[in-house]
Amino acid sequence: MSTRVFHKKSGPFLLKDLINDVDTIEEIIEGDGALIYNISTLDNASRHDITFFHNPKYIENLKNTKAGACILKQEDRSYAPKGMTLIITKDPQFIFAKLIDKFYPKDAIKHSISKAAFIDSSAKINKMCCIGEGVVIGKNAVIGENSYIGHNTVIGDNVVIGDNANIECNVTIVFAVIGNSCAIYSGVRIGQDGFGFIPGGPKIRQVGIVEIGDNVEIGANSCIDRGTLENTVIKNNCKIDNLVQIGHNVIIDEGTIIAAQTGVSGSTKIGKNVLIGGQVGIAGHLNISDKVMVAGKSGIVNDIQEGEVIGGYPAIKISSWHRQNIFLKKQIIK
Repeated sequence: MSTRVFHKKSGPFLLKDLINDVDTIEEIIEGDGALIYNISTLDNASRHDITFFHNPKYIENLKNTKAGACILKQEDRSYAPKGMTLIITKDPQFIFAKLIDKFYPKDAIKHSISKAAFIDSSAKINKMCCIGEGVVIGKNAVIGENSYIGHNTVIGDNVVIGDNANIECNVTIVFAVIGNSCAIYSGVRIGQDGFGFIPGGPKIRQVGIVEIGDNVEIGANSCIDRGTLENTVIKNNCKIDNLVQIGHNVIIDEGTIIAAQTGVSGSTKIGKNVLIGGQVGIAGHLNISDKVMVAGKSGIVNDIQEGEVIGGYPAIKISSWHRQNIFLKKQIIK
């Protein structure tokens, strides 16, 4: 089935118009007057399409592509077919992302509030919003300008959501304050009770909230628990993939990226610009410093210093982990 059923396409564009506002282009080879109808993969592109190349695994695909134009790095230009228009840049993925938005622009928010939504009279809803069917918005909740709330989403009492939010269907948000320009995808649960149990005793009440900064993205079916006494905090520009669990009182600093199926236990602090691979397990009450990189399926049980690259279980410096694996492989072969 054609993607056009789901995604409305713009174009065609003259290449020079398509890239006229991209300031990271170093050079254009073979001219910029071509008419470009679509953006496509190396394998599927036609002579009227633009494509991109950034991964050496696909050199053969680049050599054989039929695309009319390609975005790539200076050092890779020799692999491109002769006669193809080349857009030279240090970051092909960045330009690729910008061009997708031009060919497949997001639909503008239609400002409307469904009659099938249940909105408490004390809630403050900006008129420039879209509220879907079956949405429930509680007492004294605040929804900012140009925000979208998808069908059957529940916004609890006193929750604050900033401007330009994109909150998809079947989301639950309680005990939370959320900043501007956040994207929260289907099935996300924010502000639920944390996992605070005393063995053989009562459950500890969680009387904190969740604070989420600006430009944060939270993938489908992820869960972020509210704090016990202090708050769970996700700071600006963090990107959280699908199926991620963030425990109570966790603090995640700006620009950190967490891949799918990762679990972060309570009261752990994660620094700025940390990269965490998929299926990582992080114990509670740890400090993971800025710019750390964590390999997928690692288990972190100790504090991690700034800039370290780690992997394995328990997670150690990646070079040591690789040496361990090589040693074990040699023992098995023997």
